[in-house]
Amino acid sequence: MDEGEQRSQRHVRRTVSMLGACLATTAAGTVYLFSTYGPALSHRLNLSSSQSNVVAISANYGLLLSGPFFGWAADTMGPRVLSLIAGIGSFTAFTALAYTYSGAWQMPSWLMLALYMVLVGLSAQSANMAAVTTTTKNFKQNRGSAVSLCIAFFGLSPFVLSHVNTVFFAGDEPDTFGYLKFLSFLGLVTSVAAAGCLTVVGFGPSRYQSVPPGFVVDRAPSSSSSSGLLSDRDDESVYGAVKAVAPSRVQELGEGSAGSSTTAGPVDVAPSGVDYDTARDLGGWAYVNDVEARLLMLVLFLCAGIGIFYNNNIGTMVNAMYYSSTPHPEARTAQRLINHHVAVVSLGSFVGRLTIGIVADMCKRIWRLPRSGILVVITACVLVSQLVVISATTLPSLLVGSACTGLSYGFTFGFVPTLVSVWFGTRHFGANWGITTVFTGFSGQMLGAVFGRVYDANLPDRDPAQCPQGACYRAAFGLAVTVAIAGVIAAAVLAKRRARRRRDNRRRWEAEEIEHVEYVPFVLAE
Repeated sequence: MDEGEQRSQRHVRRTVSMLGACLATTAAGTVYLFSTYGPALSHRLNLSSSQSNVVAISANYGLLLSGPFFGWAADTMGPRVLSLIAGIGSFTAFTALAYTYSGAWQMPSWLMLALYMVLVGLSAQSANMAAVTTTTKNFKQNRGSAVSLCIAFFGLSPFVLSHVNTVFFAGDEPDTFGYLKFLSFLGLVTSVAAAGCLTVVGFGPSRYQSVPPGFVVDRAPSSSSSSGLLSDRDDESVYGAVKAVAPSRVQELGEGSAGSSTTAGPVDVAPSGVDYDTARDLGGWAYVNDVEARLLMLVLFLCAGIGIFYNNNIGTMVNAMYYSSTPHPEARTAQRLINHHVAVVSLGSFVGRLTIGIVADMCKRIWRLPRSGILVVITACVLVSQLVVISATTLPSLLVGSACTGLSYGFTFGFVPTLVSVWFGTRHFGANWGITTVFTGFSGQMLGAVFGRVYDANLPDRDPAQCPQGACYRAAFGLAVTVAIAGVIAAAVLAKRRARRRRDNRRRWEAEEIEHVEYVPFVLAE
């Protein structure tokens, strides 16, 4: 088989795998649907707002705390096994919720609902890791755009499914049981289909026919090197990764080091074309102990937790706004309004996840803006969204807050995976991304617990009609604003450290201190 046929086959397999990744994240998105059935579930089973918050956040605990394990599994076992696990788990969890809601299964304690939701989260994480890890390992050029497209379907799923609920299940008497059964079969079918599509294809041969001036192919001898260079067993090294070398050293290294990669044609890269935003091949404890990795975890902990908290409580907020502002409220209308807000949050998340990778790639390639600076802008968007929500006193203004929160949440979760892969390498990406997200649920739980306490304290009889203009829960968003401000500060500190690293690398490269220059796998500001 000639090179052209091999390239064509890789392209087809990569495309099919991308479709499978989108199916997998669609199934994973059901974890964000609690607000579409949570109020009905809480009313039927007589749960307080605090108890409902515990049930809702349990899905996020299952999703996020299992990240390191499923990330490791994706790196070692492959995506297909994880997709099948996701399908079986999702079917079991939503079936249990459906029959508990109907009364067919007796519930010894409301904490059983929390266990079912943990299983929903575990299934979602299994599907999500299978999709994101596979996509990251299949794309090198435009990786940010590819990962964003994959993750975007995670955000789009609640938008589509909330509309399905509105059209087919939110009648005069909402059919919550039927909706939960539908979700159980949906998760099973989409996960099995994704398992048939997902496969790790790899990057393929380098696009360089000859190594550009100022670069040599990196042949690091071992993955245990203290310098953190990628080993020759890693795809980014085998397929033409290059290391920056001062121009005066190129002749010393000889033509043998000029690499043997083959593709379309030579690419001339000036020294200004070097991306000094370096990647280090870190994993395990080396990743956990890295200061920049910890700062990135902190940013995600603070900013993504706000989105999780908002997703879990938007149903309660809409009910309070609607029942307190309408003389003759109807359950059908309330459910439709909740579905509408969930759809808007989901659509905002989808747009944010989809666009941030494309925009970031363009900013990096065209204007050479550092990724760490883009992260600061994203955290500022999170802060603005919470300022909009805390000032909302009507359903239309709350809808604007829902759109802004969904958009900023999508920006955050669509961009940070790319940072993990670019800054810390792809070999351990699954485990690293799982570790990065593991604590995010705790910030969502903290904010949710505060929301539940504030809401229950202001409405001891649980009557949402006594909450004019959202006054019964607004104090909880004062804490959300404070958390968002902390997120902006953490992102700014991280950006300052990355800027110092880029300056040091450039200074050493220009001073020809080659042995001290960190690994640079992304030429042309990839």
